[in-house]
Amino acid sequence: MYTAFTVDVNTVYKETAIKLHSTMSLARKAYHHGELRESLLESAEALLEQDGPAGLSLRKVGRQLGVTPGAPYRHFEDKDALLAALATEGFRKLRAAMLATQEGAADGQERLRRAGVGYLQFASAHPELFRLMFGWMPARDVPELCDAGDAAFAALEGILKGCDEEGLLSRSVNEAGLLVWSAVHGAAFLTIDDRLKLSEPAPDAECVLNLLHDGLWSGIGRH
Repeated sequence: MYTAFTVDVNTVYKETAIKLHSTMSLARKAYHHGELRESLLESAEALLEQDGPAGLSLRKVGRQLGVTPGAPYRHFEDKDALLAALATEGFRKLRAAMLATQEGAADGQERLRRAGVGYLQFASAHPELFRLMFGWMPARDVPELCDAGDAAFAALEGILKGCDEEGLLSRSVNEAGLLVWSAVHGAAFLTIDDRLKLSEPAPDAECVLNLLHDGLWSGIGRH
C-alpha cells in the first residue's frame, strides 16, 4: 500500500541520495585538482552518513571517486585509519561549531548557551559521524584523534573558565563542566536517535538547548 509514510520514506531517501550525489561530485572535482586525501574524507563521510561504518570501505570510497583500487591506501593504511581520520575531523568540526557563534555574546552565560546550540546542531547534521566519534575505538593509538577530542572539550572548558572569571558560577568549573556536558551530550544522542518526544513536530536544536540551559544555569549559575 502506498501510504503517506511511504511518501515520507521515499522523500527522505531521495533527499539523502541527492545530497550524497552532490557531495561525491564535489569530491571528484577536488580529486582532479590533486586533493585526494580531502576528497577521500569527504566521500567517506557522505557514505558513512548513508550506510554507517559497516557499509564503509576504502574500495567503495575509491570507486565513488573513480580512482584506482590502490589509490586510497596511499593515504590510509586500512579502514581503521580512515575511520580514525573521520573521527578526528569530526572533533575539529565539533569544536568549530561550538565556537562559531561566540562573537558578540553579552557574557559567559550567553557564550555557554551558544556553544550548546552548536553542539546539538552539529550532532543533528552529522548523526553517524557523531556516533562514530563517541561510540567507536580505534584498534591502535591515534594521537591526533586524542588531541582533537581534547581540544573540543577544552573549548567548553574555556567558556566555563570565562564564566568563572566573570563571577557567574556557583560551582567549580569541573562540576559545571560535568553537568553541562552530560546534559547536552545526552540530549544530542536523544535527538539523533529520535527519542525526544516532547512535542510534534520534534523541537529543533535551539529549542532543546534553551530548555536545558535554563535548568542547568539554575544549578550552576550564581544568583
